Amino acid sequence: MYRKGYGRMTLSSWLRLELEPCRISAALVGGILAALIGLLQKFFSKSPYPVLLALGIGEITPPVWLMVLLWTVALFTVGASAGLVLSFRERGCDGAKYQAGMFFLLLLVSEYLWYALFFGAMLVFLSVLFSILILCLAVALTVLSARISRLVAGVLVFHDLWIIYLLILNFAVLFRS
Repeated sequence: MYRKGYGRMTLSSWLRLELEPCRISAALVGGILAALIGLLQKFFSKSPYPVLLALGIGEITPPVWLMVLLWTVALFTVGASAGLVLSFRERGCDGAKYQAGMFFLLLLVSEYLWYALFFGAMLVFLSVLFSILILCLAVALTVLSARISRLVAGVLVFHDLWIIYLLILNFAVLFRS
């Protein structure tokens, strides 16, 4: 791995640069904030059990506690990635950094709206469209974040896989109902 002016970098020195203490705290704050907002949304919205029973999809979905846990972890990773990207101090990437910040905001708002559309209003077709939008935003964000930090892009790949799984579940629900 090469960086201008630094010569050849080892993996440990690259990780030390990627995970500076101030960046770790920004990642924790972003991740905890995103996960708390998601948990508050789930706390104040209706229980997902009646929706799953009404749609008749209880047997094709994992247990609700597992879905809530995975959803919270996914929101935490997006928030932590946003904290890492926005606290990045490398010169020359300010435009990409703030563009990625806007994509992070759009992605989080879209994910929060999806939950309200699917479990709150039971609008299955609209939630499928939102899932497609979320996947497009997540992939674009992963590509944009790769310009800033490969570590963040790697973390976001796991989030993208989670969104693909949810999109498959959404299509299964749509074609089942």
